[in-house]
Amino acid sequence: MLTYTSSKPSPKSVNKKRSWLLLLLVFVWLWPGVLHHDLWTPGEPYLFATVSQWQTAHWAVPTIFGEINWEASPLYIWLAALCQHLFSPKQMDAYEATRLTNAILIVCTFVCIGGSARQFLGHSYGRIAVLILLGCTGILIPAHFINDSIILCLGAAMCWYGFSLANQRIIMASMMLGGGWAVLSLTGSLLWPLLLILLAFSLPLYPQWRYQRYHLVLLISLLYALPLMLIWPLALHQTAADIFNLWWQYHALAPFGGFRHLETHFSLGYYLKNLIWFAFPAWPLAIWTVSRGKLKNQPWGSLAIAWLGLCLPVFALMPQKYQDLLVFTLPPLVVLGAAQLDALRRGAVAFLNWFGIMAFGFLAIFLWLGFIAMNYGWPAKLAQRAVYFSPYYRYDVNYFPVIVACVLTPLWLWAITRQHIRGQQAVTNWAAGVLLVWSLLLTLFLPWLDAAKSTRPVVQQMQNSLSEEQLKAFSDKRACISINHENFSTRIAWQQYSWIPLQANNPDCEYRLITRSPKATPPAQWHEIWAGARPREKNNIIALWVKTTATKD
Repeated sequence: MLTYTSSKPSPKSVNKKRSWLLLLLVFVWLWPGVLHHDLWTPGEPYLFATVSQWQTAHWAVPTIFGEINWEASPLYIWLAALCQHLFSPKQMDAYEATRLTNAILIVCTFVCIGGSARQFLGHSYGRIAVLILLGCTGILIPAHFINDSIILCLGAAMCWYGFSLANQRIIMASMMLGGGWAVLSLTGSLLWPLLLILLAFSLPLYPQWRYQRYHLVLLISLLYALPLMLIWPLALHQTAADIFNLWWQYHALAPFGGFRHLETHFSLGYYLKNLIWFAFPAWPLAIWTVSRGKLKNQPWGSLAIAWLGLCLPVFALMPQKYQDLLVFTLPPLVVLGAAQLDALRRGAVAFLNWFGIMAFGFLAIFLWLGFIAMNYGWPAKLAQRAVYFSPYYRYDVNYFPVIVACVLTPLWLWAITRQHIRGQQAVTNWAAGVLLVWSLLLTLFLPWLDAAKSTRPVVQQMQNSLSEEQLKAFSDKRACISINHENFSTRIAWQQYSWIPLQANNPDCEYRLITRSPKATPPAQWHEIWAGARPREKNNIIALWVKTTATKD
């Protein structure tokens, strides 16, 4: 008997294949920027120093050179210190171990975003939401560098996942929602958990959220989260009552300040302007979903409206202009963007695909030309600009990153040549383009960027300027260098890249390391023997002064 066998793969095999491709894409996306480079200014040195100086005896208080670092997330400091303890120095160096914290947390964020989209929209939408999030360039810095805004992103994603589970799995939904509030409270600010608690209790205003299971989730979440949210403030109070009072009065609602001193400033234009590139293509796809109408009839639609409605006044009055805070808006925008992606019109799909191919294609060509120019001198004008922006860079070609770049480029070319592009394929191509450009930048350009953004060349330049007698005097501790206690950036640089120790505010030292303006001159009895700065840094010159009596001796 003749039988017919369909040549088309089954939906299960297609989904399995796509899941493996997504896992591979995420895995490759994770590592560029995490490995093989120094601390990059401005953000990494301060946070890394806070992690390195964390002490178990005073575990609740993040400090840097004895001063409380109120801007650092306590949870991030604890997790990064744990990663340093587990992986450094045997598996990786301390810088890489700290950045591994961000890689782990962004994977958890992907799981929460994908899970929430699957619960709200359907099985295949989890993959789509993760692809949209991968394509958002704003997530690149928090995910790959030492940056504690990843805690804000994870907490928001956990809360969103908890909302999505409320109608089916009460305990799991309560754990995720309450856990998200607790995570947000460990950013060091009560602003973010209070916002989402307010959001959670206001959702029953929408008919889609007026059901008994959700009320039970709210109760369990609150009972679960409140004890966790109290741990860190109580630990602060136990450490020192004056430290707790300082946090409560001036930092408990950061970045707006505290319960005694509140600051506001109109910053809506800044955040809207940065959202254009930070959350692209999530926000155009979200606008498309909104334009389809009937958003309030869906639980995820009313949740997204309420979430973004709360974000609008918060970011409008934000006194601090810090673009990484926009990660808080990504969960609703990503899920909204995934909701109607399959209904996107062919013209819009074609434009998104064409724009991605043109943008990332030209960027890839430019990066390859830049790599050739900075190492081989052609094209000459491009080589001159490369020297201008990173004058400390010297020829440094590591062939393994070049091989990785050579593999990724044709794979991207193969991916964009597919026929019959639909919404999902266009988003996949966009995410692949972001991966290509980011990987080329952090493989081909990594030594060049490291020479420009690290302070190691400046420190080495200062040490090379010293004579053998001076170096021997520092080695034998017959001479010392004093530095202002509050000059944290320079202290961190010399602590990381120099063997010469600095002594804070020591008047007996005959050498002094200072940060001065370009026109500043040494006072009487002091002589400047060296001055240097990072590339294109015109206002903050690092200089080494020596007492004139010491030079005569």
